[in-house]
Amino acid sequence: MADGGGYDLLTALPDDVLRLILAHLPSTVEAARTSVLSRRWRSLWTNLPQLRFADVTDLAHVAAVLRHHSAPVLLLRIESSDPAPEKIAAVLDLVAPRLQGKLLFDIITPGDQNSVAAAAAGIRSAIQIPCFEKATEITIGVLRGIGIRLPPPSGVFVRLTALSLSHCRLDYQSQRDLGGAVSSEGCPSLRELRIRDADVVPNLAIRSESLRLVQLSRLEGIRQLTISAPALTELDLYACLLWRTQFAHISAPALETLHWVDFFSSSSVRFDEKPNVHRLSVYGMVYGRRNTPDSLQLVQHFTETRDVHLSLVYPSIIDMSCELLVQAVKKLPAVEILSLRLLTIGHTFGPYVYRYKGAEAEVRRSHCGIVYLFNDGEVPCSSGCVCYKPQAWKRKNISLNFLQKVEINNLSGAECQIYFVKRLLRWTMPELKTITLSFDPSVTVSEEVSRKLLSFSTPGICMEIYLHRNGTRVKSIWFVHSAPGT
Repeated sequence: MADGGGYDLLTALPDDVLRLILAHLPSTVEAARTSVLSRRWRSLWTNLPQLRFADVTDLAHVAAVLRHHSAPVLLLRIESSDPAPEKIAAVLDLVAPRLQGKLLFDIITPGDQNSVAAAAAGIRSAIQIPCFEKATEITIGVLRGIGIRLPPPSGVFVRLTALSLSHCRLDYQSQRDLGGAVSSEGCPSLRELRIRDADVVPNLAIRSESLRLVQLSRLEGIRQLTISAPALTELDLYACLLWRTQFAHISAPALETLHWVDFFSSSSVRFDEKPNVHRLSVYGMVYGRRNTPDSLQLVQHFTETRDVHLSLVYPSIIDMSCELLVQAVKKLPAVEILSLRLLTIGHTFGPYVYRYKGAEAEVRRSHCGIVYLFNDGEVPCSSGCVCYKPQAWKRKNISLNFLQKVEINNLSGAECQIYFVKRLLRWTMPELKTITLSFDPSVTVSEEVSRKLLSFSTPGICMEIYLHRNGTRVKSIWFVHSAPGT
């Protein structure tokens, strides 16, 4: 800090420059330690607008730092392994009056220690969340066993635009329930709401004039869901609804993107209006019992959707009680992009695609791209498994001539996959222009496999093959098979 003559060049810099230097230190704790350098340095860190605390083992230290900090806070980021509710509450109480930007607060423990940590912290303990009147974004993730009590109805998050809550229990003793807190009366400016891995109230009712995005994932306890949001453009629902859910009522006339990886029944789930959904994601089981829950019926409900994503799961064991469950997707709407994600768990998928695409008779758009993603189990099933039927897929053709582009991802290089590529190229003639093959990052692809794939290409088709090297996806081969006369 000083030259040969002892002059302190760093301290001679203007305060604004010194604060900029402090702001680039890894943590606020390190910035606070500079107060020992001289009297001038003592107050510099207390005016930093952004505070960061990583790997905190005792939140009391964070509270101590906040008591000495005096400036408005534009960013507070805390990552801690201390789940003590009273310490979490103390930190939130200290920062709430001064937070004018983002709060990112995560209690991080190894997955197998969550229950132990929650028990040590007090499994029925609850944190009273103060009102952040000036905060713009809040992200809080604690432990599933620790409760969160929301502010009373008098508390309004006036400027809050994004709220994310995870791994928590919304306490039933709150003066205001979750729905009321995130609705217009509690968060009049809220645009994005994300809640995941949480225990919530049985009747969750969200009524907001400002919300654009709602993501609800793995919520326990919901029996009735109501969403009324005229400006909502994206709704993501994942594993929240149960068989015994009485009702779900969605009013979102501006909805454009719907990800519904959850139970759906037209008798228990109602959309007030029929929004013009452009992108739709649903899920279902390839094989199972007739009453197996899924959301494939939504494909028939939103008939104008142009971008459809189907996540289809194979059961680990397919016995004689299982049926092929493709009835809801026999006839697709006029899609432009069809994405089919198959979680095969060791089963072969060629026969299913053959039967499914043979049944699906009308895709009325010629510019339809299709993406297949595979996630195979380590141990293939036996050749006598139902998934190998019908054997006709190996010799009979079906017409997929509406496809101009095909992508197949996460290939393992198994013989059945290579053969499927061969059959698919025949089914898509003569319209197919490009096929992209991407192998799983864990797979080492031999030169023989690459040559075999290239040999399947037909005139006019561009084949791209991607491999992974050192964790990076790279294009290994780009082969254009020219049509005769070109």
